[in-house]
Amino acid sequence: MAKFKSLIIFLGIFLLIGIIHGVILDSVNVFISWVLIGIWIIVTFKVFKNVKQYREFNSPHNTAFFTILPVFTGIFYSIWGNFTGLLGENLLENTDLYLSLWSLILGFPYVVYGSLSLYRCFKKYNVIYFGKKSIKARTFGYILGILIFCFIIIYWISFYIIIDFYKSFLTPLHFSIDLNLLLLLISTILIIIIPGLASTQAQLPRLTRDYITRRTNRLNNLTTPTINSTSFTSRSINQSHSSRPRSTRANSTTKSKAIRRISTEKPSMRSKNTTKLKNLNLYRPKAGNLSVEDFKCIFCFKLPEFPKDKGRGIILCPN
Repeated sequence: MAKFKSLIIFLGIFLLIGIIHGVILDSVNVFISWVLIGIWIIVTFKVFKNVKQYREFNSPHNTAFFTILPVFTGIFYSIWGNFTGLLGENLLENTDLYLSLWSLILGFPYVVYGSLSLYRCFKKYNVIYFGKKSIKARTFGYILGILIFCFIIIYWISFYIIIDFYKSFLTPLHFSIDLNLLLLLISTILIIIIPGLASTQAQLPRLTRDYITRRTNRLNNLTTPTINSTSFTSRSINQSHSSRPRSTRANSTTKSKAIRRISTEKPSMRSKNTTKLKNLNLYRPKAGNLSVEDFKCIFCFKLPEFPKDKGRGIILCPN
């Protein structure tokens, strides 16, 4: 409740600034722009908060929040660049394209993030989660890409053909094609064609007994350091020097030098063992002791509920 009140107060500050500035300039566009800036800041803080939380739990960003929200936020704030009275001067003068500080600061970062999220639907993610429900990532990528394409085309047609409709509500200040929307449209088409239609996504391996055995052996091989045979041999020879007669110590010393020379000529064995020990940290849990947070779902961050979850539990990842 306190958090909700703080958001209302924060948004109210921008609302007040918008009213004052809008009255001074006699512009409804300026008033709405200030309100949209406040909403943009709130959304951006929410995105950074969720990114930090997902990184803390090593959770992939294959949720509707990270795939739908950024791209349509970028589209909306890029569209409003044609109406805003703040930071709306065209940086690309004497061209048919439009790019202002408004669209560059408020729209472009989300356009780039949305394009990356769409790309990951075809190349990285296997499913996209909507709460407790999920959909195949490639299917979702096609749907999202088509929606982006249709939304931008419909907006351009309505804006440049039925422009009187917009004038009856808000007065557009710029009529050039927004560069953000053009780049997003081109990237969406390329993503759907190249990683979407021209390539296939690697399927998850089936959890057969053989696969689990291979993974277990690989883990044991990385976590169990092997004994360096050369150092063991040289160490045993040095220990046997004291028990040998003086007449044979000269020959044994020569042999030990030869063994040490051979061991120095093969540093790959030691580097291999060192690599194994370093890779061990990749398989260790971040916390030595489990806590309640370790049993929360990596997508909804909630604990299992019984019998609501029908016996489903939480699988702890070693990473």
